[in-house]
Amino acid sequence: MTSDIRPWLQHFKKFAKVLRDWGCPHDNLVAFIDGHFLATCRPGGDACKSLNLWDFQTFAGKERLHGLKYQGAVMPNGITLVWGPWRGTEHDATMFAETGLLDTLREIAEELGEDFSAFGDSAYPLHRFMQRILKPAPEQSLSRLQRRYNALMARFRVVIEQVFGEASQYWAALTHRHNLRLGSQQVGKMFPVGMFFLNLHSLFYGNTTASYFETERILLEVGPEEYIRLADGDLFDE
Repeated sequence: MTSDIRPWLQHFKKFAKVLRDWGCPHDNLVAFIDGHFLATCRPGGDACKSLNLWDFQTFAGKERLHGLKYQGAVMPNGITLVWGPWRGTEHDATMFAETGLLDTLREIAEELGEDFSAFGDSAYPLHRFMQRILKPAPEQSLSRLQRRYNALMARFRVVIEQVFGEASQYWAALTHRHNLRLGSQQVGKMFPVGMFFLNLHSLFYGNTTASYFETERILLEVGPEEYIRLADGDLFDE
């Protein structure tokens, strides 16, 4: 469930309508996707050597830290899907391609005869099932209308950053990179497990995304027991 969007298919039309009513220029958006970087300590020692894991493989130049990367997609009810981990050197576009989300949305379109899409920043590909922040062509600038579009969609896309912030707020251990030791701990599962429990917390107490889009009613249509039943069986495997 942490990486499968299909169980929420019955709510897609409601999600799209909520966003459209909020002024979204697209009438088929169901999720907002972005990358997340989990900073860890620098890999080293016998544990990392046995896994053939070296420091240059996890170093992210943008953050100038070692760590792991994930892809997260939040729906208008605040429930978040997570894919990963990847090593810190991976690019968002590469990780997105490996999530298989486009293939899933294509299969859904073939089954239902109706397209649904996700939205990301300019690093993501522009696709039938993927919208993104617009970026200018080389040596050109965006038009006034395109800049207005980007500013409008930024109001919607901010929710994915809010969700990542909530995860750090509730599970502070994810922010202590010196205690996240690759090789000697299952660091790769910490963020997905944290998001799993954040989703459970949302089902009991709501979340900022559901409040932002006023979708608490849709959120409460899914009970904690159903969410746990749908969760991936290998999430907590050792």
